[in-house]
Amino acid sequence: EVINFDEKIRKEGINPKYMCELKIDGLSVSLLYEKGILVRAATRGNGVVGEDITHNVKTIKAVPLKLTEDVDIEVRGEIYISKKEFNRVNKEREKQNLDLFQNARNLASGSVRQLDSKVAASRKLSNFIYHLPNPKDYGIYSHEEALNFMSNLGFVVNKDRKVCNNINEVINFINDTSKKRKDLLYDIDGMVIKVDDI
Repeated sequence: EVINFDEKIRKEGINPKYMCELKIDGLSVSLLYEKGILVRAATRGNGVVGEDITHNVKTIKAVPLKLTEDVDIEVRGEIYISKKEFNRVNKEREKQNLDLFQNARNLASGSVRQLDSKVAASRKLSNFIYHLPNPKDYGIYSHEEALNFMSNLGFVVNKDRKVCNNINEVINFINDTSKKRKDLLYDIDGMVIKVDDI
């Protein structure tokens, strides 16, 4: 499938570089900043209308409340919970004879939907930002530039990524990641491969 993907792109006359990223197993979030201040966090919902989860997202240390520059910007990312924290929460629930969470995604998703933000804060959620919807507005023309730009603004972007010059490098990255998947601090449910040129 990966080779077919590359062949389709090359048929368009493109000689691509690829950005390879881990697909974090969590909950999608959109963050909106005005003059560098977080004003809204929302779930993807049905793709058109999402839930406002600002009060809980403000408790996540990896989400900056104020950026390093006073910019108006929207970014998208993934809220997740580490394997260690997932196990800790389930052990606590077991002691209290409560139902256990089946997976980290359900726990992260349920945590940001709590009415009481103290519950979300107690679960030590984290976040990676991976998408800038309107990069050209900031003079950005590659996905790698977008990630670096967002990192410089104070967002946490996953360092476990690679720009690959050809499809063989992509396949090597996939294989290397597969070998160390069980040692990652969080769950992934695959790999995201993007043409780096926006």
